[in-house]
Amino acid sequence: MSDVASSAGDKAGKAHWNQVWSNRSLPKPVDPRGRGPRQYVLQAFHREFVRAFEGMDTKGLRLLEVGCGRSAWLPYLAREFGFQVSGIDYTEIGCEQERDILARAGIPGTIVCADLFEPPEHFIGAFDAVVSLGVVEHFEDTAGCLRACARYLRPGGRIITEVPNMRGLVGWVAKVTNRAHYDVHVPLGREALMQAHRDAGLDVLWSEYILPLDVNLFGVSGIGPRWLRLPAAGAASVVAGCVWALDARGLAPRPNPITSPYLFCVAAKN
Repeated sequence: MSDVASSAGDKAGKAHWNQVWSNRSLPKPVDPRGRGPRQYVLQAFHREFVRAFEGMDTKGLRLLEVGCGRSAWLPYLAREFGFQVSGIDYTEIGCEQERDILARAGIPGTIVCADLFEPPEHFIGAFDAVVSLGVVEHFEDTAGCLRACARYLRPGGRIITEVPNMRGLVGWVAKVTNRAHYDVHVPLGREALMQAHRDAGLDVLWSEYILPLDVNLFGVSGIGPRWLRLPAAGAASVVAGCVWALDARGLAPRPNPITSPYLFCVAAKN
């Protein structure tokens, strides 16, 4: 296609995601008021979504999640903000799992199995918001991927992009503990992510690093021997819990380019 990038720059690919999704059970829909070891992360994401949709009367508006395979976020976005939700993913197994997640949550939604660069014609310019969580960093041409995502938006619509901070501590550790995981990412910092949005013709509203640390992203699950992997995962969870507890009391480092695990960018289409 002449006006967007090609999926040939996809560093992950269908085979990667088919393997990832086939080995996992379905997640529960995100509940920002729930309890559990990952709740602190979910609450942080919730705050960013509230900020992203500030000033929008979202009830009844249409939202598309790009790369929706096995996402726990579509039911959340429907319940919390009143969006009519849809999703697109290029893996059959990811789409089937997402349909199951929505059905179990009792949330109506349309899930389409298609390449994001070759969308159904009726999806183009049809949405008020587009969300991508851990998608654009897998494409070598970040701006081209964002340009493709922006085609789904109506004028004035917003795009919310989240990527892991692979230029910081998360990426440095992943190089050692799970190199295959690191290699399917394009490391992006805040300035590079904002510039990619601008190069895609979007107006950046804001971009921020999220949380001071999340060692669960360090790829300890990729450590080889099981006898080492399990204790490492347990230790990572303990460290993460301690940092989150300090952060809740204002004692942890503020979100920053070095230790923060996540990076958000919110932009609008002219």
